[in-house]
Amino acid sequence: MLGKVKVILQERINRKNRSKLTNLSPSLVCSNCTGGFLYHWLGLRFYSPFINLYMTNEDFLTALENWDLFIHSEIKEVKNSGFDYPVGEGLLGVKIHFVHYKAFADSLAKWKERCERLNADNMAVMLTNWGGDVSVLERFDKLPFKNKVAFVDKIYPQFKSTCYLSGFSKVKGVKNIYATQYLDGRRYIDQFDYVSFINQLNK
Repeated sequence: MLGKVKVILQERINRKNRSKLTNLSPSLVCSNCTGGFLYHWLGLRFYSPFINLYMTNEDFLTALENWDLFIHSEIKEVKNSGFDYPVGEGLLGVKIHFVHYKAFADSLAKWKERCERLNADNMAVMLTNWGGDVSVLERFDKLPFKNKVAFVDKIYPQFKSTCYLSGFSKVKGVKNIYATQYLDGRRYIDQFDYVSFINQLNK
């Protein structure tokens, strides 16, 4: 029963957000499932290959620091990775964990298909820095992307690209910023006005 109520409450939030959304083709580049959730909540097509996958912050940053080369590089299958899902490897050994796929061929096909939809002029980069690794934030802040945000569990006034999410804490064990936070259905990431953020990407 509680699960059904949560779905209803969150769909109400999603409908309100969809009514305010004007940018219907954003390219959201994320190292985890955050982008996929935002696309689903907002009822959008995937305009990014960074869907249904996971990358470590180290690999994600390396990819972003070498963006033009990485995004056009060949993704090869990592054999005997030790994981029960396919893993790909791109430029400079960057690993892509295709956690929601069973076969590498399928994940690679989707990666290539969605790469074709990427629009650098309508793109945002999002990173989740759970645990507060300052070196990650230093590298992220130096990235040349105009629209970027790093979700953090502490306030870092020295970094312009961070967004503090209250309650998103390593101490409390909350890892997923898209998890439900309040009884009214709001999720941790709902503290961030992602609709306004997305709307201004192509301005």
